[in-house]
Amino acid sequence: MNTLDFKRRIPVKYTPDLCVVGAGPAGVAAAVSAARTGARTLLLEAQSFPGGMSTAALVPIFMPFTDGHHFLAGGIGETIYRRLRQCCIDRYDFDCHEAIPAELLKLVYDQMIEEAGVQVLYRTEWIGCETHDGTITAAVFTSPGGLFAVEAPFFIDCTGDARLAFEAGAAVELGDDDGKLMPATLCSLWCGVDWQAFEESDARSHADPKLLELIHLAYSRGELSREDLHHTGIFRTTPETGAGNISHVFQVDPTDVESLTAGLIEARRTVVEYERFYRKYIAGFQSAEVASTGALLGIRESRRVAGEYQLNLEDYCNRASFFDEIGRYNFPVDIHPSDTGKETLEKHRRMFDRGSCGPGESYGIPYRSLLPKNTTNLLVAGRCISTDRSVMASIRVIPGCYITGMAAGTAAALCVKAKCTLRELKPITLRAKLREHGAYLPEQSEVKQ
Repeated sequence: MNTLDFKRRIPVKYTPDLCVVGAGPAGVAAAVSAARTGARTLLLEAQSFPGGMSTAALVPIFMPFTDGHHFLAGGIGETIYRRLRQCCIDRYDFDCHEAIPAELLKLVYDQMIEEAGVQVLYRTEWIGCETHDGTITAAVFTSPGGLFAVEAPFFIDCTGDARLAFEAGAAVELGDDDGKLMPATLCSLWCGVDWQAFEESDARSHADPKLLELIHLAYSRGELSREDLHHTGIFRTTPETGAGNISHVFQVDPTDVESLTAGLIEARRTVVEYERFYRKYIAGFQSAEVASTGALLGIRESRRVAGEYQLNLEDYCNRASFFDEIGRYNFPVDIHPSDTGKETLEKHRRMFDRGSCGPGESYGIPYRSLLPKNTTNLLVAGRCISTDRSVMASIRVIPGCYITGMAAGTAAALCVKAKCTLRELKPITLRAKLREHGAYLPEQSEVKQ
């Protein structure tokens, strides 16, 4: 491959206390928490609005906020959850519960970012960084106004792909031992659904044998190009609309732009197939149509950093607790199969159920999992924190991102105040501040084993 030396004098336009890259769920939580803790915070996002997977990708549901007894995503996560539900009730007289009406969630994020005093820049894409001995000295971005740089004492990578961490020299892992990744999904917005008829039907998701029969029938007739039986389904998000988490596009590497582009094209074609399938076979969808597809492909798996501690399946199964615990979570190990067929679906179900947390149970998340090795002034939050693949498949969902984002932002802000490094920050200090801001952090004796 030919190479090109490209040099440009780039203005340093911003010098905040903290630079947060990516305004998805983790990035919003990180930036708002940092600003509330007193740090001058700059948040940068490639899209035109905040939310990432929770808005731009049209992911339809949050996944659990609680363990049945405790609100695990306390603080930022709980505030977002309650504000969004109230917005739904005020606007639609409809309780969205764990569903995501994306347009309302954008407004909630915008409001919280503004209230906290975060400086946010949209349509701003990270393109590289300068480092020295593991310290990021500057990050470079492009925007409609051209290239610019940000210098800051601390950075938080909330890109979902560990882009900043990887560029800064952190070791990363990607996929399983064979390099296989979970499939992606292009979520879709539907209208014209008879929700009563649908909710009374026996073919709503892969948990319903009737739906699997219909998918097999449509595939055998050539109406579906792939017999993908792991069919998550369509969820009502407002009184008049729903969001579809269907179906899978396989072998997409989100760190490879050619793979990502091919995945998007295939996924858009697949959505049209499923629109025809639903209208023909599924109760309540005879007059339904796809109004829109996500601006982003729904990515379940990307790079994971190698941190000071790798949270692992044994920790999950043991409901582990840690001296530097910054939160707890409980979603099952949800590794979507890399292939189609009944065998892979059954394997997924066994793994999903194996060791799943019961009421009141959860596993701890150590601060060290947010600290990439080989870096000094960088934290990560969201799906790219330091875990094995099994725990990544649990912590990757939106409430988990709120928990790790809140911890990362709070930690960086405390380091700004104390003029200490990220590794010098005392866990007792961080935990006390997180509790003050509403995080669920029980004393270890209170944790249900």
